[in-house]
Amino acid sequence: MSQNPNELEDVRIIDTPPQNLTELKDYELIPNDEDEQAWAVRLLSGPYVETVIKFGAISFNRVKEGVMTFNFTIISSPDSELTTDDVSFQDYVGDILQAVIRDGMETGSVMTRESENESK
Repeated sequence: MSQNPNELEDVRIIDTPPQNLTELKDYELIPNDEDEQAWAVRLLSGPYVETVIKFGAISFNRVKEGVMTFNFTIISSPDSELTTDDVSFQDYVGDILQAVIRDGMETGSVMTRESENESK
């Protein structure tokens, strides 16, 4: 487990159909005050409204084929009890990430690259 209680090291999404979430309806990308090159995600609907998260590293097929792993932090939330240990929240964040990637691929705004370990 990470030193930050609001950061999760590995969340695995295995064969779970994502919810049909939509940018500007269910979530929005907002500037990240701590990193000009990164975006945060504000949740606009569902059980975690007004929670703001930031994704860290995202990997595909590293654990096994068809598995996405990622980490994220909670930047802010109206729910002071919410942590990244909440399994329902992890599932919802995974759905948000899949929607962000899907939308980004459709618009051409997502950049992907191989990790250094995979290219060797």
